[in-house]
Amino acid sequence: MASRKDPVARARGRKPAPVKKPFPWGFAVGSLVLVLFLGGILTYSALNVSLGDKNSLKHAESLVSGLQINHGLDRNHVDGKFIDYPNQTNTPPDGGNHNSEWESCQVYTTEIANEHAVHSLEHGAVWVTYDPNKIKGADLTTLTNLVKGDAYRIMSPYPGLKSAISLQAWGEQIFADKVSDGRIKTFLNTFTHGPQAPEPSANCTGITDDKTKGEAGFSGHASASGKPEGAANPGQTPTPVTTATTTVAPKPSPTKK
Repeated sequence: MASRKDPVARARGRKPAPVKKPFPWGFAVGSLVLVLFLGGILTYSALNVSLGDKNSLKHAESLVSGLQINHGLDRNHVDGKFIDYPNQTNTPPDGGNHNSEWESCQVYTTEIANEHAVHSLEHGAVWVTYDPNKIKGADLTTLTNLVKGDAYRIMSPYPGLKSAISLQAWGEQIFADKVSDGRIKTFLNTFTHGPQAPEPSANCTGITDDKTKGEAGFSGHASASGKPEGAANPGQTPTPVTTATTTVAPKPSPTKK
């Protein structure tokens, strides 16, 4: 038996000193980077929801550069009145209150009434307008060929237009200076009977006349927003506003003396 005074024996019986492990900084930093990366993905997904859905409006709007978006438009039916659309002197309306009769989707060589055209936009139509002083000849033919024959496309001149060409769908609009602008075809392909339409199941045949005849029955004015007096909910026909009349009693006939 080894002596207790034997230093070797004493060393063998001694427990090794505990080794202090260093903090796993590499693992912690890696975990933090992973968390931030996953958080970024979730944030991007939340902010860009529906972009991957090719049938969604958000995806459609992402396809057209320079797109002017106008969501939340009112769409009441107002018969017998002009609608006061914003900036309509040089900018076609892209939605809002409108007449209960829609414009037939076709190519027009004369102006058409905004009030009918906007109703067609509600059904999913794209309305192509152009300045007749800037778009002529071969350019006009090119533009016409993009529209004619499609059951949900309208084209008409718009004198005073602030650009050579503009395209309108419900709540969507672009302006172009040349027929060769690639956004024109993209807009047409994206929004013709597209996801922006409040009433996509409705057809696009109806009023087929020029602006003068289309406005023949209009009198007075109504706003493009809100619900004016005499307006009806979408899909309904407005109830005519009755005007109170005052009955005047006839004067008694003078008595003969």
